[in-house]
Parts: sequence; structure tokens; C-alpha cells
Amino acid sequence: MALSLQDQLKKSGLVDEKKAKQLERAKRKESKQPPQKKTVQKNVKQEAELARKKLRLEQIERDRKLNEERNRDGEWRAKMAQIRQLIEANLVKVGGELKFNFKHDSKVKQLWVDARTREQLSAGTLAVVESKADGKYVVVPVDVAHKIQERSAEHFVAIANPKQLTKLELEEQAYADFAIPDDLDW
Repeated sequence: MALSLQDQLKKSGLVDEKKAKQLERAKRKESKQPPQKKTVQKNVKQEAELARKKLRLEQIERDRKLNEERNRDGEWRAKMAQIRQLIEANLVKVGGELKFNFKHDSKVKQLWVDARTREQLSAGTLAVVESKADGKYVVVPVDVAHKIQERSAEHFVAIANPKQLTKLELEEQAYADFAIPDDLDW
């Protein structure tokens, strides 16, 4: 029977008994460990790397959404500040003995004004705007009211349409040819 390479090396004196046993133990140890373990470790590393990448992408997406929300909030605040400045800079002082009625949602609201302001409101040169700062209604010029509407649709703006005749005005037009004596007070 032919001798193994290990036995041949022992006989020739190139390897001693102790070194041969060490090599044999190392060989047995390698054969006991399944070769799949190395690929499993590689798979675990790859999965961990994929999980880290996924977490990084999710974090980036979360940060992007948060930044978008902050930007939208900042833009909204800037628009509200612009509207507040427009109202404060172009506010028409009101106060008087005449009522000007206007509709907000389904309720009729009133504002006490003088005769000149009431005429301008009815003619459509002035408008009523809700001031979100204090919740009151203020009077501003129509061009300012249009600027407010451009910036925010949620702000209430009432602009009279002089071309639209009410039922009462239509009845008054029918009697326009009849003179009312000066001594009658309605």
C-alpha cells in the first residue's frame, strides 16, 4: 500500500510528529465547518448593508417631507404677514351713523359707516375684508382687496357689484319718474 504524503514527509524528516498532528486537527476543523457559513455571513452582511441603505433613504425622505412642510408653513406665514401689512397700510377709518350690511357665509353682518364710505362701498370702490388678526371687519380699497384674494382665498372679502341691481333698487327705478316732496322724511 502506498504511503500518504504526510507519512512520506514524516519518513523523510521534513515534518515532525507534532506538526503533523496540528495540520490534521486544522484540516478536521475546516471539514466540520460547513462551507455555507461563509456565504451566510456574506448574505448577513449584504442584508445589513441593504437595511442601512433603506434606513438612510427613509430618513432622507422623512427629512424632505419635513422640509417641504416647513417651507409651506413659512410661505403661509409670509402671505399672512403680507395680508396684515396690506390691511394696516390701506385701512379706511370707519365709524358713523349708517349701517352697511353685507353677507358673510350665511349670516348678514353689519358695519357702521358714514354716508361717503357707504356710497363707496355700494359703488364697489371700497371693499369689506375680515382681519384675521383681530377677527373684525375692516374697509380697504378694492385693488387691495383683490391683492388679498390673490394671496389667500380663505380671507373673507366682500365687494359690492354695482351692476347687480337688487329687488328694492328695481322697484325704486320703476318710481323714479315720480317726485318725492322735500318735506317727507322716510
